[in-house]
Parts: sequence; C-alpha cells; structure tokens
Amino acid sequence: MTQTTETNRGPYAYAYLVDGRVPARPYVGPLAETEGRMGIDGTAVLTVRVHDAGQHGTTRREAAESLAWGYGVRTRRVYADLLADRLDRHALRIEGDPLAVARYAADLPGVLAAIEDAATAMMRRLAGWMRDSAHGQRWTEYHDPQDWRTERRYWRRAFIRHVARFVGPYVPETGAEMPDWSEDWLRVPSRIAQAIAPTIDTEAVRDHMAEALLFAQAVTAEPRVIEPTPQPRTRYASVYDAIHAPQEYSQELGDVVTTYGPAPDAGTELETAAAVEVEDDERQAAAVEVDDQVTAAAVEARAELTEPTNAPQVSTPPTDRPAPDRVAAAVRIVRRRRPYGSIRTHTSPQARARGRLRPPQRPDGAAPSTRPTGTTRKATTPVTVEHRTHATTSGGNR
Repeated sequence: MTQTTETNRGPYAYAYLVDGRVPARPYVGPLAETEGRMGIDGTAVLTVRVHDAGQHGTTRREAAESLAWGYGVRTRRVYADLLADRLDRHALRIEGDPLAVARYAADLPGVLAAIEDAATAMMRRLAGWMRDSAHGQRWTEYHDPQDWRTERRYWRRAFIRHVARFVGPYVPETGAEMPDWSEDWLRVPSRIAQAIAPTIDTEAVRDHMAEALLFAQAVTAEPRVIEPTPQPRTRYASVYDAIHAPQEYSQELGDVVTTYGPAPDAGTELETAAAVEVEDDERQAAAVEVDDQVTAAAVEARAELTEPTNAPQVSTPPTDRPAPDRVAAAVRIVRRRRPYGSIRTHTSPQARARGRLRPPQRPDGAAPSTRPTGTTRKATTPVTVEHRTHATTSGGNR
C-alpha cells in the first residue's frame, strides 16, 4: 500500500477532500458582447462577438447575421488572419445608422437567449409529436435512438437559423400557423419557425441602459482627407472655345496657331493627296495596258512557228516548257565497295556506263558476303577447279 506523504500528494488533493468533486455547470453568462467603442463616421461601425458555449458559436454567429436584417443594419465577417485568409468564427462587424447599431448590439445577447429558449421548448413539442403522431411512430420503427439524436441536433440548428430571420422590430408579420400532427414536422422547420417567431418579444429583452451607454461612448472618427480633383491645364472653358480660338501672336515665337482642330491649310493638303492618288491610278492602268500588249505579241509570234523545236523559246509560256529532270538532280545515297555509302548530288552517264551503281556480281551458287562479327577471320578452304577434257577416238563419236 502506497503511503501518502507531502511529496506525492497532488496539488488539488486538499480541495478535493474538502469540497468534493465539482460538477460542470452550464454557462449562464451573456451570449454576445461588444468589442471596443462604436465609431461614427457618417455610419456607425461596431464589432460584436458571440460566445461559443456548448460549441454553438457558429450557429449563433449565423443567427446574428440573420437578425441584422430585422434591425436594419448590415453585417460583415471579420478576418482573424488576413494574410492566411482565415475568418474569425465568432466575430462580426456591424454597420449602419448609429441608433440602429446601438440597439442591435444591446438587444443581441437577450434575443439570442430568447431564441435558444424557444428552440428548447420546440424540441419538447417535437418529441411529443414523435411519440404520439403516426408519422413519428413510423419514423421510430425504421431508426434507432442514435439516428434520433442526430436528427434532433440538426433540426435544432435549422430551427434557430430560420427563426432568426423573422425576429426584429422591422420584420413584417408572416401569418404562418403551426402544422397539423398529420404532417411530417421533420421536413418543415422553416414553417414552424415562422409560426414561433412572433412569440419572441424583442421589447421584453430590450436593454435601454446598454443602448444609451453604447451611444454615449461612441467616438467620432476623423474625417478622411479628400484631395481636390486637379483642374485641367487649359485656358479655354470648353473644346469648342479652344477650336475656334483666334490666332495669337508672341514676340519670341511669332504667330502661334492653336493645335486644336484642323490646320488652316488642311483643305489644300487634302486636294494634293487626292491628285496624287489619281496619278497613281493612271500609272497603274498604263502599266497593265503595256503588259497586255506584250502578251498579245508573244502569242502572235508563237503562232508563226511552223515546226516544233526542242529548245525552249523565250515567248513560250511556262506551261509548255519541258519539265526538268528532277530524278537525276535529286540527292541520293550510292552504295560502293566500302561498307558505308556516300552522298552524291549528280550521276553522270559515264558513271552509269562503268556500272558503279550496280551491285557487285557474285558467281553462281556463291553465298552472299557477310561482315565478320569477330576480330579473327575463319580460314577459307581453297576450291580446286578440275578441267576435264573429253577424248576423241578415230571414227567414233564424242
């Protein structure tokens, strides 16, 4: 048995012995709070942060975004790390009229608590529908308790998101009614939320003291300095005045002509350009006429030839000229006695006569020559050719 001494005693052993085990208590503080002071620069800007009690911070932030429409303000999510593009899960920036922003920030904790209380009460009614209705009994036959816990958690979050859209001083009445027990309540959370939203009284949870304190502690932001728009550097009021401005005279430069609009001698330049284009057209027409005359003379000269000639004539069209021998002038690889070929660009008739392009002749029955694979060559046995003569006898045949 281990003996308890001062050295091995835990740091909280005395507290455990005196107070006993401390159970985990639910969070009872405000579900939302403001950060900093409200700044007013034409429109008010204030940052609020919802609490993450029960790991429902994301659901509360979405409910706060839906509540902003009913209070007449705008919301914008805050970045926790702008460089990493990471949003803050529980912070929102509120913008709008200063009085509306102050009331929204003051009512937000109480309204969120009222919405969650309404969701808790609605979950009890949903459990009664599941137990007593035909749809609920049929659903429990095909699902186990684990499926019911999962469905209940999802349904509660969907109900909170929908009911926050119809809560606020500026939300019109929807006139929705609760569905009958013969309907499937698991598929109509938005309809049930519209029917339950009028039961949440925003005036009952309104905190006038917090609203006045937020408005009293607001700070006026320094107005942004707006640089004046630079005026155009011109002495004329409009483009029309600049075009029709009279010519000016300078002692240093002489006559100063405005650069706006056409120059005084623009008409003369246009007439000169038109005359040049007419001259170019006449020159091109004369050149085409000369080419037609030359072509007609060539056709007449060709018609006067009585005998065909092998030599190409100057006046002969390109289509009647003999085609060049492209086969003789083509680049080809010629095999020779050496193991590799050589490239030649022309083959003369003398080379064809000597038979350089023909493969080497082999005796009848001889095997084709092969390139040795080793460094040593095999000894070849000489072949002896015997010459036989046929003897002849006198008075006889061969």
